[in-house]
Order: sequence, then structure tokens, then C-alpha cells
Amino acid sequence: MDAWELENVFDAEFGDASGIGKQRREKIRLEHEAFWSTGQWGPPNYVPPNPAITAAERAQFSAFHRPRTQCYACVLPGEIVRQCVTQMAAGTLNAVGLLNLEHLVVDEFQDLNPMDLEFVDLMVGQGARVFVAGDDDQSIYSFRFASPAGIQAFVAKYPSCGQHTLSACFRCTPTVLAAGQTLIGAHPQPNRIAKNHVSLYGSAAPPLTGFTRCWQFPSGVAEARAIAESCRALIAAGITPRDILVLLSNQQALLGGLDAEFQSAGVAYEPPRAEGFLDSRAGRWVLAASRIVCDADDYVAHRVLLGLRPGVGIGTCCAVTDAVIANNLNYQSIFYQPLPSGVFTGRAFTALNSARALCAQLQGWQASDTVGQHLAAIANNLTAIFSPADGQAWQAFGSALPAGMTLEELRDYLWADTDEQQSAILQGVMIRLNLPIPAAGVLPPRVRVMTMHGAKGLSAKVVFIPGLEEEILPGPWRQPYPGLVLEAARLLYVSITRARAACIMSYAQTRMVHGQFSKQTPSRFAVHLGGVFAARSSGLTTAEIAQITNEASHL
Repeated sequence: MDAWELENVFDAEFGDASGIGKQRREKIRLEHEAFWSTGQWGPPNYVPPNPAITAAERAQFSAFHRPRTQCYACVLPGEIVRQCVTQMAAGTLNAVGLLNLEHLVVDEFQDLNPMDLEFVDLMVGQGARVFVAGDDDQSIYSFRFASPAGIQAFVAKYPSCGQHTLSACFRCTPTVLAAGQTLIGAHPQPNRIAKNHVSLYGSAAPPLTGFTRCWQFPSGVAEARAIAESCRALIAAGITPRDILVLLSNQQALLGGLDAEFQSAGVAYEPPRAEGFLDSRAGRWVLAASRIVCDADDYVAHRVLLGLRPGVGIGTCCAVTDAVIANNLNYQSIFYQPLPSGVFTGRAFTALNSARALCAQLQGWQASDTVGQHLAAIANNLTAIFSPADGQAWQAFGSALPAGMTLEELRDYLWADTDEQQSAILQGVMIRLNLPIPAAGVLPPRVRVMTMHGAKGLSAKVVFIPGLEEEILPGPWRQPYPGLVLEAARLLYVSITRARAACIMSYAQTRMVHGQFSKQTPSRFAVHLGGVFAARSSGLTTAEIAQITNEASHL
């Protein structure tokens, strides 16, 4: 289940069954996800709720969880790896033999949690030859219980393995790389693997040095205005908007001010987790329908389709599922096979028959059908089920896609986790259809505003990192935990090294907090960035813009 399904299907139905409120039932599920990911209750990096989860609440969750996930043929985050480990350890699953697998490549090894590591070890034990790659300085996913210890201990665990060190930096110019190295050198984690990274741009022709600036502003408003004005000037000077990243460690504290200033400056930007078509009921309906067309055994998609219809609430959906479990039925079959007499009545019977009619229509569609073939039919369905506005929203969304995109490609496009994945899918479609790919790319030309975590694996020619204040990074929830403070340093290191040509870091002396101006303290990391935080009242100067664009043009 994805995040939307967890909230609107699993958690919602658990609440209906148990009477537990929204926030509490989510915390109960998260406690179980921590156990599945680590094999222990209350593992390191798990911050328990107050009050702690009780034995009775665990029992309620277990009684609900197993029959529900079996009914919907689904797993929750962390479950699938744990189930594989349990089966492999018991000798009832030979994953290597099942997959006829010889080699296993594991990237970002520093982001594996204990259960992931055990899975890899079991694969090795079953005969897989493993190649792992990673950097303990980039371990930033403690919220899923990842630990850099996995890659740090790998050579000791497998002393006969070969070890290869990558010292050449292909992404960052020397000045940018130096800022990151200074930071991480001042905040080393226990057992850190020594590094000696060297930027290849320093010996390029022509050699590039890169550009870093450390700014301080009198207020968060001034900081946001300077960033927006700088972005506008960079774009006017020829930097592609998508080659500019603004990375946030705290959306609540920083995004509102940036939004206002970007709008004032006339700079189009893409916010983190921007609500788009998929977040609408029409978008979720199209995704569920395309999933069913591509895989009639996608049980969760059928449940989503059932619950999206207006007037069909959680209670009705639960009544259908409870009847399936109580009467030993198959959930997917009730959408296609004749219904048993007397099992479904009232609202449940009416809702189920409406969903069955839709599924009968979808049975005539094929995964290889195109968006163009079904554009009008989808719009008509959305108009009839929801409203004309929903049908029009689909028309606008679908018409912007290549008409020859298949429903399978549409499903993958809607299901993509990042805009980079969407871009790759669109480019693949256009190549298959022999359509020209725009020089500026297939996604809208917007500055990307992202969370620091969300930027992992990405890069941009210019990166802005605002909000380097103690109240924001590391922030109050990390400050009591030394390990989380060190992880915050790694998070900032990862953010700095997203930049190829230029990185501008800043903090504000005051910021609006809960409707009042509050004095801010520079982050403890600010003194370890290799630069002096100079007072600024505006953004990049004309000379700085010229320097950045010159460096970027030679990357």
C-alpha cells in the first residue's frame, strides 16, 4: 500500500473497527513497522509516543492486520522484507534459486535497515555473489531505521570481499565539495569510513572552481525574497529553471515565505509533494482503473475503486470486507462473479453493484490500449461518478500526455514516486512513438523546491539551502539525541553535494513563528561550512550571476 492507501484504506478501516482516533492508530501502525524493519520492539531511532502503545492496542492491531492484508492481498511498509527473511531463515524459501539469481547489486547500502541487511546476508548464504555500493556519510534515513553501520561493517563481516574506493567526484565543483567535506569532517559519526574525494572539475579544461556563498538575513522574509530574486535573475541569464534546487529541512517553517516571494517575483516553482492530479479523487480513480486493466488481480485497486464513489464511506467498505472475511469469500471475485445470496445487503450491496458495473466496463479494455482511445470514456465516467469539473480535470491532464501512451504507461506515470521517474517514463513513450523530445525536457520549466530527504540522488547546477538555524536544523526534536544531530549534519552534507556549480546557504536572524517574530540562533553547523556568513539584504549580484552562469556553462 502506498501512503494514500495506508491513510485512506488501512488506517481508516482500523479506526472503524477499533474506534481508535486517527493520530493514535497511525502511531500504532508505525510501532509495528519499526518492529518489522528491525526485528525488535523499541529499536534505536524509534521515538515512542506518549503515552506508549499498550499491549491491548497491539492486540487490536494484530487482530485487524492479518485478515485485512490477506483479504486485500497486500503488505504494509517493511512487511515484505521481514516475511522473506522469516521464510528464508526457516528454510522454506530459496530466493536465489527461485529467481535463478547469480549476482545481486545493492546500491545505497548505507540506507539499509537491520531487516534489509539480514535479507542480503541470507541471499549471500544462498549463493548470490553480491556487489554493494554506498557512502556512510550519506546515511539519512533513520526514520526507516537505516544505519551507516551496515556498510561500515561490511568488510569485517565478509573479509574475503574485494574493496574498491571511489575518490573522484563527478558531480560537484571543488569549492562546493570542500564545503561539504569541511562540514562532515567536523561532525564525524562513530566508525566513519575515511574519504579523500577530489573533484574532477579542478583538472578539467577549462578548470572549474565552483561557487559557494554563506548569507545571513535580518528576517526570513528577506531571505525568501533574496532567493526568489536570485532565481529570477539566474533564469533570465540562461539557467534552466529545473537546474535550480531549493532544499528545505523544515517545510512548515520555510515554504510559506518562499511561496509568497516566488509568486511576487513571478517565478514558477514546483513545491515538495505538490498536490497534483493524482491527489484528487479523479486522479485516484484513473490510477485504480488503469491498475485493474493492467492486472485484474490488483485487489487494493478494486478496494480503492469501491470506496471512491460519493456516498460510499469507510463503514460501507468495511461492511463489504467484513462480509468477505466472515463468509470465506475471495475479495477480487465479488467484483466479477455472481454474488452469494443474502451476504451483501443495503448500502454495501448498492455500492458493490456500482463497482461491479465499472469493472465489467474495464474488462473490455487492454493494457496496450492508448490514452487517446479512452480519453473521452474516462472523462464521461468521472463526470457521471463525481462532477463535470472532475471530467474536465482529466481532460486537461490526459490531453497533455502523448495520445499514444498506453494505459500501462499511464499507470506507471501516475504511480511514479518522483518527477524524475515521470520524466523517464514520458521520454520512453516519446522515443517509442518517435516524437521529438523538447530541448528543455518533458516536465514543466519550474524551479524545484524539495525536502532535503527528497533530493537524495538528484543534482542541480545551483542549489539554495535556507533556514540554517538551530531551531530548524537540527531542530528541537533532534537536539536531545546525539545520533540524530549527527544525521542532521549528514543531511546537510547530502544537500550541499547536490550542487554542481553553485551552493548558496543562508540563515535568518528572525523568523515568523506562530504569528510572531522570533529571534533565531545560527545552526551549530554554520561555523563548519568553510565560509563566512555575510550580511545580505538582497540576492545574487550581477557579477555573481555572471560567475555562476559561466561555471555552469562549462559543466
